[in-house]
Amino acid sequence: MTQGEYAGRCARFLNAQPHMMKLGIRLIQAEKGRAVLVLPVQPQLISPVLDTYLHGGVLTTLVDAASSVSTLCALDRFELCPTLDLRIDHMRTPAQSQPLYVSAECYRVTRSVLFTRASVYQDDPERPVAYAIATFMRPEGGSIESEFRRLIEGGDNATTA
Repeated sequence: MTQGEYAGRCARFLNAQPHMMKLGIRLIQAEKGRAVLVLPVQPQLISPVLDTYLHGGVLTTLVDAASSVSTLCALDRFELCPTLDLRIDHMRTPAQSQPLYVSAECYRVTRSVLFTRASVYQDDPERPVAYAIATFMRPEGGSIESEFRRLIEGGDNATTA
């Protein structure tokens, strides 16, 4: 697959999930086994009461999305692979004025499990906000949900990226 084909598959996957659209999570880059996503700065994600920028659920959603998308870039064809386990290690509080980027890699594919690692950062990838590792179940034979598969693969009647 080309980088454009990976990008199309990943963008369609993100666009098919309303919570990703609501959070404004977008694909920046996709290539074999890797993807980079961004979460733009949004006033509704900043708490004026608490001295924190990002709810843990939003960060988890961002990391899970990037890790999932990296699995799409590691497989020859789309398979619906649910998250088995996800661990996030927080390194520092993000700045409220900058978007969050997450770079994820699917570094191992077995018959039944995909393994990913991710780094969340803002201006400098060498100064991460968080690290994450995750595993994804690979059901035997992959997803047989043909309508969803057609949507992600860009088949008939699919929304293109």
